Amino acid sequence: MFFFMNKVKILFLFLLIPFLFSSSERGENEDQLFFDIGDQLEIEFLKDGELYMKNENILIKKIDIELADRDTEKKNGLMYRSFLKEDRGLLLVLNDKEEVININMENMRIPLDIVCIDDSNTVIIVNKYVLPMKKVEKINFTGIKYVLEINAGMSDKWRIKEGITKIFVKINMDKKF
Repeated sequence: MFFFMNKVKILFLFLLIPFLFSSSERGENEDQLFFDIGDQLEIEFLKDGELYMKNENILIKKIDIELADRDTEKKNGLMYRSFLKEDRGLLLVLNDKEEVININMENMRIPLDIVCIDDSNTVIIVNKYVLPMKKVEKINFTGIKYVLEINAGMSDKWRIKEGITKIFVKINMDKKF
């Protein structure tokens, strides 16, 4: 009888083990059914205008810009983009001096330089090499009129300087601003 009980236990274990592994595999496959849509989403760059940067009245760079002037556009920024061409950027337009926005890099795919511009169109803050997929310390945006998001390293390459670089924006006629 003892020998028979051991065989039953062993047989039971052999039947149970494959079931345990198959259920865990099923769980992983079920998780894949509910993947994050952000992993599959790619937002296309839409040119709304051009931005000119000058240091002491000398043109240092002209880039194409996409405007973010609505709340949802400001909230999303450059999220869900796998790349940004070197000569492009996103310009967030703040409604008033007291508007507060949070730049959240948690869902970003590319590193950025974040350039803050005041109401006299002068660069006042350059936050360089902000890494993707991380929480960022909140920046006080009081007194800032624009926030320009560009590829990391471009502020150095283009010689953007706090207190010196001025920006000028030319908006396409079909974009309401």
